[in-house]
Amino acid sequence: MKPIIQAEHVSFSYGKHAVLKDLSLTINPGEIIGLIGKNGAGKTTLLNLLLGIRANDSGYLTLFDEVPGGPLSKQNIGSMLQGDLPIRGVTVAKLLTMAAAHYSTALQPNQLMRDLALTELAHRRLTALSGGQLRRVTFALALIGNPQLLFLDEPTVGMDANAQQAFWERIKALKAQGKTVIMTTHYLPEIEQVADRIFLLQGGQLAFKGTFAELQRQYQQVEISFRTALALTTFESLAGVTAVTQADHVVHISSTAGDQTLQALVPYLSQLHQVTLNRESLATIFVHLTKEA
Repeated sequence: MKPIIQAEHVSFSYGKHAVLKDLSLTINPGEIIGLIGKNGAGKTTLLNLLLGIRANDSGYLTLFDEVPGGPLSKQNIGSMLQGDLPIRGVTVAKLLTMAAAHYSTALQPNQLMRDLALTELAHRRLTALSGGQLRRVTFALALIGNPQLLFLDEPTVGMDANAQQAFWERIKALKAQGKTVIMTTHYLPEIEQVADRIFLLQGGQLAFKGTFAELQRQYQQVEISFRTALALTTFESLAGVTAVTQADHVVHISSTAGDQTLQALVPYLSQLHQVTLNRESLATIFVHLTKEA
C-alpha cells in the first residue's frame, strides 16, 4: 500500500526557535491518526506543513506524491481547523454551495446537510449560529469536496453530547469508505476510541507512534481491584506491585507488571471477590509521559 503522507527528517523553526526536529512518519490510506501533545509541542505547525501553509526548513515531505499545497493535494484535502470565521450575510446553504463549486468531485450540498442534520440551519446566517453549530458547519465545509484526507483540529469543541456522538459516527463511516483522518484534540478519550495509531509529539519530536494497545503495554501500569478479608500486607510484596490501598472496603493494587501480579494472586482467588482489572487510559498515560518529559 502506497503511503498517502511521507515525512523523512523534517525540521522547522520560527527564527532561532526549533519547533519540529528531525521528524519522520508514514501515514497510509484509510488510517485514523490521533496527533497528541502538550500546547506548544508542534501539532499545529505540523498540520500547517502538511496543508502547505508553511514549508519545512529541511527534510522530505510529500502528500499524494507531491509537495504539500500542490494541485492534487488541494483537491483531495479537507480541513477543519480552529478559529471558525463567520462571514457576514452568508447562509449555511450559500457557503456550502460556493465551496462545492471549487471541487470536481464535490458532494451535493443539500444531501450533505441532510446527512449532518444541518437542514434546519440551511437558511441561517453564519453570524447567527452558536459555537457548536458553527463547528458542525465547519465540518460540512471540510467534507464538501469529498476529500480523501481530512485534517481535524479540536473538531468537537463547543458541540453538545448528541452532536459529538453523530460526529464520531460520521468519522467511522468515512474510515469505512477508505478516507484518511488526522486529528488533534484535548479530549483524549475520543482519540483512544477511534484512532488506529497515536502520534505523541514532545518538544517537536515524535516520542511515540503506534497503537493505543502498544502504548498501554509500553507504560504497563495496571490497577487490580477486589473485595477481600485478607490483610493489605498480603499483597504488598507480590510481583510488580507498587502500591496497595483500600477505600470503601475495596482493595486497589497498582502494578507495573499486571500479568505477573495476576499470576501471584492465583493462590488467593477463592478469597477475592468482585475482581476488576483496569489498564491506564490514554489521558492518564499522557499526563505521566508529559510530566516525565
